Amino acid sequence: MLENLKLGAIEGASALIVILALIISAAAILAILIVNGMKLVKERRDAQEDKAENEFFAEYGITGEEMRLNQQLADMRDKLSDKRRFKKELLEAQRTVVVRETVEEHPVAEEAPVEESVAEAAQEPVQEPVAKVAPEPVPEPVAEAPQQPEPAEPVAEETKKAVTPKKAPKKKDDWSKYEGEFEGVYYDPEDACYYEGSAPPELAKKLAAKQKEFEAKAKKDKKEVIVKKIVPPFLALKTPKNPRQTPKKVDGFDESVIYGKYVVEHVDKEDGAHEYFYTLYNPSGKAIYESSNYCELEYCKRAIVRFKSHVLIGEFTINAADLKFFFELKRKTYIHKGLPQDNYEAANALINEVRSYAQTDIVREQ
Repeated sequence: MLENLKLGAIEGASALIVILALIISAAAILAILIVNGMKLVKERRDAQEDKAENEFFAEYGITGEEMRLNQQLADMRDKLSDKRRFKKELLEAQRTVVVRETVEEHPVAEEAPVEESVAEAAQEPVQEPVAKVAPEPVPEPVAEAPQQPEPAEPVAEETKKAVTPKKAPKKKDDWSKYEGEFEGVYYDPEDACYYEGSAPPELAKKLAAKQKEFEAKAKKDKKEVIVKKIVPPFLALKTPKNPRQTPKKVDGFDESVIYGKYVVEHVDKEDGAHEYFYTLYNPSGKAIYESSNYCELEYCKRAIVRFKSHVLIGEFTINAADLKFFFELKRKTYIHKGLPQDNYEAANALINEVRSYAQTDIVREQ
């Protein structure tokens, strides 16, 4: 059959090879056309989806690609926060174990059985020299040495000295915001802010020393130091919370859709007084914490810094009243009360949101 196969001037096996090559080439060209066609269809569909996505996010002043990149940044930020939080919890757990060990060691060093064991330990190294020095005529000092309980005292002192450095270091005192004495409140240099109530004894000594510096300076300037009878203006005013306005939109890309934001507002009272207050919003624009009122913008902004610090080192609890649940953030005598929620789970979820977005650096006024 191959001898009868002809393709023009080509006959036999050569003709068969040429025909197979043409078939393979045609199949390859067809496959390329099909792949390119599918690619064009996919690119056109992706372009339509990108266009629809960009039109959807145009209200926020960004594109879909920017939103995806921002979401990746937010995920990386959350992972970093989780690692830092885990490291902090691990350090706190280690510190807690150390404190428990110190509590157990102190009473053991003072009990009578410990003194006996120390005396027995002192006797053991002395007994061997007694056998070697026995031929000498003076054995009496060796016999009296074990009867003295003095070695027990330095052992107890050494354990106390070894335990003391394990305590957590205190924060450095900051007197930059100290403005003198006020009735009913005291200044805490560790947090650099005032608290209601009376200062602890150790802190009262520091405050007395600081007040003497004021008195010495006043005496030099021939001025009288007066203890103020009113609450310092940078503490929250005991007035009802003011209604919040919808945050204003910003031109271009808004970073707060990733990190959240603080918005500072104010109202003017009929008597000429001013009340400033701030609100913490999550990336979705939902209010997750509302502050009390302050009489000056400076004190309101200072309260934001204090709130950030208290979120890191304060203690969260959940309470209920009037069939509503809310969190309380406590730091010494200062209490931040959260927004009321319908159930315990919602109040607990709000704590997690506050911890996630309270450290944002975005602070806006309106």
